[in-house]
Amino acid sequence: MRGASPRPQLRGPGVLHQRYVRRAPQPAVQPVSTPAPASPGLLGSGHVVVAFIALLFVCQLALLVEALAPARVVFRILSFGTSLALLVLVKGPRLKHPAMPFLLASAGLTALNFFHPGTNTPLAAAAQLGIQVSVFAPLFWASRLRIDAKMFGRVVLLLFLFNVASASLGILQVTFPGRFQPALSAMVEGQGEGYVRSLQFETASGARVFRPMGLTDVPGGAATGAFYSVLLGGAFLLSRQGLSRKVLGAAGIGIGLICLYLGQVRVAAVTLLVCMAAMGLVLTVSGRWVRLVTLASVVGGFAVVAFGWAVAVGGDAVLSRWSTLTASDPSKVYQSNRGRFLDETFDEVLPEFPLGAGLGRYGMANAYFGDNLDRTSPPLWAEIQWTAWAYDGGWLGLVCYPLALLVTLGWGFQVARRRDDSRGEFWLWGSLLFAYDLGAIAQTFSYQFFMSQMGMEFWLLNAAFFSAYSWNRNAAVHPHRR
Repeated sequence: MRGASPRPQLRGPGVLHQRYVRRAPQPAVQPVSTPAPASPGLLGSGHVVVAFIALLFVCQLALLVEALAPARVVFRILSFGTSLALLVLVKGPRLKHPAMPFLLASAGLTALNFFHPGTNTPLAAAAQLGIQVSVFAPLFWASRLRIDAKMFGRVVLLLFLFNVASASLGILQVTFPGRFQPALSAMVEGQGEGYVRSLQFETASGARVFRPMGLTDVPGGAATGAFYSVLLGGAFLLSRQGLSRKVLGAAGIGIGLICLYLGQVRVAAVTLLVCMAAMGLVLTVSGRWVRLVTLASVVGGFAVVAFGWAVAVGGDAVLSRWSTLTASDPSKVYQSNRGRFLDETFDEVLPEFPLGAGLGRYGMANAYFGDNLDRTSPPLWAEIQWTAWAYDGGWLGLVCYPLALLVTLGWGFQVARRRDDSRGEFWLWGSLLFAYDLGAIAQTFSYQFFMSQMGMEFWLLNAAFFSAYSWNRNAAVHPHRR
């Protein structure tokens, strides 16, 4: 009969071992359209990181314009103030980076020193605390942003191009004396004629020039751009993002090494050597032998060629300066220069200020907002970051912040050694961050790295990578398991 329901078809003997379950007829399933995720908006996207890096570059370049000299203080604090403002303005899910608890503890110790009897003026103390918080603030606000692998690659590329530009200008400043020279920093000029003359050298052509400044107003400042040109260039050299990126990375390595030799900043060279060794270690542990050989061959080859070029331009001054690294033990070279400041920190500063020395007594906060006529809290000098940590928090200050750096370094190493070969190449960026972070830790023995824009860039890059890696992992997990 037409109106009767069709009888079930006969099946084989296996049907005897199955339970018969009568089910009600199911309606046809209609496709349900899933609404597209809402746009995070400008203050929730990775474009905030790009815009902030652009602001850092503008503030640095503004210091080179003589017409803007009366507003130097504004440009020096603009980036720090913007970082604090973004800490309030940026909204989004809070990703917990492992360094956050240690940074909050460090900030708490600094805040307690606000009430120390040795604190200078309330304004200088507030500036000191504000600088420290603004430097690591990107780890908190940038980790809330939705950043993908492509956006993180753009951030690294932007940093790379700026540093290559600074290193290239540094080479031109030595090759063509006086033609590309910016105005000398007033702070350096105020050290006296003898000190200023010590920052100059005689080139092969007989001209007397400053050590290359690059896009800074400090002699030898181009060495920073040279350092990051080589380090970031190594990552692009190993990337799979096309031949153009590899060529760009190799060019950055060559330019950076020439500028580094001309800059004669031995600490930067030793730090770079440590970073390259760290990246090589990660490649070895993860079994990426071809990339290891590629990196060693390109950097090693350029190192020889660049040294010959630098000596041909810079003359005997360059040759004699770098020969001091091999003429004696490198540890003795450091000890005779920055090493004595580290000894003074543990032998003199900490016994005198075991809980901190009060705020606003050193650095930019004291120079702009301090009262140096107050004999109860005279100005202090911090040449290296470890001395600054001791002034801000005593013994505990030398524990909390370094622990934040160590856990950040460890997290980057864990990502770098993984064998996944995803489209985002997170293992490569993890290798870069591991070497980059190790270099930053090394530079704390040379100057106040985490009281500067370089320290802010450190936490910004780590936060952007943490956000990109976290969003990538969440996207790879099935929705019901998130």
